[in-house]
Amino acid sequence: MKKEITLEYDNIALVVVGEYQKGQDGSYMYPDFSSDFNCFKVLCGRQDIIDILEQEVIDELENKAIEIIEEQW
Repeated sequence: MKKEITLEYDNIALVVVGEYQKGQDGSYMYPDFSSDFNCFKVLCGRQDIIDILEQEVIDELENKAIEIIEEQW
């Protein structure tokens, strides 16, 4: 499901837009899998800055977005 998450990174407010998939606990027959957030936009003051960010930063933003989403649930 598409999600927009506002978070703070390096004292800068960013809006991260992406697809979130909730993880599931496994069972004897099926392995578990963790939640996933695939970011396709990072907005800073209505400007998409994802193209100038390093992949390491995008990964960190995705992990923070997962934490925020799962805290709300």
